[in-house]
Amino acid sequence: MTTIYEPIMWAKNMKESKDKRSVPTQEALAIACAAYRINEGYVKSTRRFSCEENETVFANKELVKFAFEDRADWKPHDWKNIQVIEQDYETVAEIKKWMKRYVMLGLGDLDQFKQDMISSVAGDTVSRSDLGRIAFIPEFVKRDRHETGLKKEIRVEYRDSTHLGKEKDTVEGVIRILDKRYSTQWESFNYVAVMDGNLVSFMNKYEHEVGAMKRVKAKIKALTKNRLFEANETRLNYVKLYKV
Repeated sequence: MTTIYEPIMWAKNMKESKDKRSVPTQEALAIACAAYRINEGYVKSTRRFSCEENETVFANKELVKFAFEDRADWKPHDWKNIQVIEQDYETVAEIKKWMKRYVMLGLGDLDQFKQDMISSVAGDTVSRSDLGRIAFIPEFVKRDRHETGLKKEIRVEYRDSTHLGKEKDTVEGVIRILDKRYSTQWESFNYVAVMDGNLVSFMNKYEHEVGAMKRVKAKIKALTKNRLFEANETRLNYVKLYKV
């Protein structure tokens, strides 16, 4: 049987913070993980629908923020309390373990974004003003784990990657997708793939799963380096993808 934890129960059981502007980090992370589970990922903006039968999909940051809001009249009329389950606390433990490795290694070589994310969960409490950042932590860790594994794969398997020709050349072949990232600016997916042991990257408006095999025909746009590891990468344009 799944154990459910209601926010109102926490208020009775938790030691009251001396600073009303902060909340326990453990509980903030648990709510963030619950929001991530409920939304099946990270939702950046709240979505409401014209049909009443379709429930509002709250942005993760709003789910976390309103979960700790004491005043009921400050919450949206369609707000429903989040239920935190054991799985969420297990995810919190995994997140803390992943973050701890950075603390052990030191933060000096990390970019400012990563430093901010790691520092935000380093203490026993977190400022209410930082709850939006806390809401992103589950997605951050998911991406960071993937990128760490991908960087290792590229370093070991594709460090000798070579460019596929010169700019404007046509290339054809079979690729395996290694990575995908969605760009809201271009409303397309940015892919990194491998063709015959050589790295390629391109944008495509359709979503393809990591690991998928596709036949590709494209033009070479630029001869670049991979963003995670200094291996040669061919940037493609006018990309057409087909079934293998």
